[in-house]
Parts: sequence; C-alpha cells; structure tokens
Amino acid sequence: MKSILLALALGIVPARAEERAVPARPEVPAAAARAEETTRAAPRVSEPLKTKQTGRHGKPPVDGVVNVNRASEAELRLLPGIGKGRAKAIVERRSKRPFTDLDDLARMKGMKSVVRKLRPHLATEGETTVHRHRP
Repeated sequence: MKSILLALALGIVPARAEERAVPARPEVPAAAARAEETTRAAPRVSEPLKTKQTGRHGKPPVDGVVNVNRASEAELRLLPGIGKGRAKAIVERRSKRPFTDLDDLARMKGMKSVVRKLRPHLATEGETTVHRHRP
C-alpha cells in the first residue's frame, strides 16, 4: 500500500482510470521519426532522369547484320543477349564447322530464343555491318 501511495505522490501512477493521460499520437521510435523527417525534407522528382535507350540486356539497340561465320567475338557481343560465353561458344563451334544456316546456330545449347529474337540481325554469308543504333 505504501508503494502505491508513494507512486501517486510522485505522479507515476494516476489515481483513477479517467485521469490517465492518453498520448495524442502513439510513441514512434527515434530512428523512425528521423527517417520520416528526412523523407519530408527531400525534394520530390516528378520526371525520371533521361538516359540513353537500352535494350533488355543493358545494351543499346543495333543496326546492321552480323555474319556469324566471320564476326569477331567483340562484334558478336554487340548483339543483345550475346555475352562473353555465347560469343566464345559461337567462335569455337564455327572453327570446327561453319554454320550453313541460322538453324545450325539455333541448335546450339541456349541459342534458340536468341536466334529467334535476333534473326533480322544475323546472317551466315556476306559482310558484318553491325553498329550501334543512332537515333
């Protein structure tokens, strides 16, 4: 009983339930409050930054044709979907036996969908004329 009276005297425990103070808003941890203040202070950007247009694989679009029987690894890698591994595999395969048509290339492991998407930019005869697209 003495502890309750002492608590009442110090103002730690209210005497009745009606006298209990209800905070105007629930307590927010200090870190959350700082984060809220930071986001309010930051300016909002209405438009995204304008960057060069890139394809799905992060490469700019290309114009021209790549002869898969003559192109270097670097020229092959200009095409979206063809990285180091695929370019190297194409060069190794053609050194054993040149591609007679694009279906030969599509039969290589993992190349079917790439050939389907890039068919207008691939050839087995003629010159390699591929270059980055200029808007």
